[in-house]
Amino acid sequence: MTDQQIIDTQQVVINVFKGFRQELLSVYGNIEHTSKADHSPVTVYDVKVEETLKAALMEASPDTGFEGEETGASGNRDTYWLVDPIDGTSSFIRGLPFCTNMAALVTDGEVVAAVVYDFVNDVLYTARKGHGAFKNGQKMSVNTARRAGNFVVYSLTRKNFGLLQEAMAEIGVRLLLPMGAAGHDYVMLAEGKIDGVIVLNSLTGLHDNAPGMLLVEEAGGAMLSFDDKKGVYRHEFIVGSPAVVDLIERSGLL
Repeated sequence: MTDQQIIDTQQVVINVFKGFRQELLSVYGNIEHTSKADHSPVTVYDVKVEETLKAALMEASPDTGFEGEETGASGNRDTYWLVDPIDGTSSFIRGLPFCTNMAALVTDGEVVAAVVYDFVNDVLYTARKGHGAFKNGQKMSVNTARRAGNFVVYSLTRKNFGLLQEAMAEIGVRLLLPMGAAGHDYVMLAEGKIDGVIVLNSLTGLHDNAPGMLLVEEAGGAMLSFDDKKGVYRHEFIVGSPAVVDLIERSGLL
C-alpha cells in the first residue's frame, strides 16, 4: 500500500470507531453479555463494531484483508487490518474506563499503522511506521527521564508473577499487574505514564498487542524479544523506555 492509501484506510478506521462512541456510551456499564468458548465475555457491540468496520474497509480497500477477534480472518494475508473491536470487554460491561477500540494494519508481518480509540474519554491514539505516535494529534513520547528505582512496568502475565516481581525489585523495577486491558496499558506507556509492558506466556493475542507495539515504537520505545518470532507474531517480549529495556536486558533475568 502507498502512504496515502494507508492514511486513507486509517481514517476509515477512525471514522467507524468515533461513529460508535455515543452508542457505546449509551450502554456502557449496563449491557448484557455471553461467554465465548474460552470463557471471555462478548457483547453484541463487539460483533457490531467489528462487522461495521470490516464492511467499511472492504469497500474502501477491497484488496486489503481483515482479521477480527470476533469474526476471524478473510482476504489478503500479506496486508490486512487486525482488529479488536472492544479491548477490555469486561471493563466495558462493568462501566470501568479501561476499554478501547483497536486496529493495526499489518504488512508482511510488520505493523505499519495503528489506531487505539479511548471511546470513554474521546481520546484518539494513532501511529504510522516512521511517522511518530500521536494523542489527539499531539506527538507522544515514552518517558526518558526516570531511572532505576523509579521504573514502573506492567506485566500482562500472571503466571509466576510473585517470583518475577521479586526479581525485578532487585534491579530497581516495580512490577505491577495492570487494572485495565492491553490497549489501555500500551497507551499509558506511549505517553510516558509507565515505563514498560512485559508479556510472557500471556493470554493476550495478536490483536491485543499489535496496535500498542507500534504506538510505543513510534513514541521512542524499545523492544526486547524473548522468543524467535518476528514482527507482529512476537509472543514473549518487553516494550518500554530504552532505559528500562536496557536495564532488564543487562540484568539477564529473562
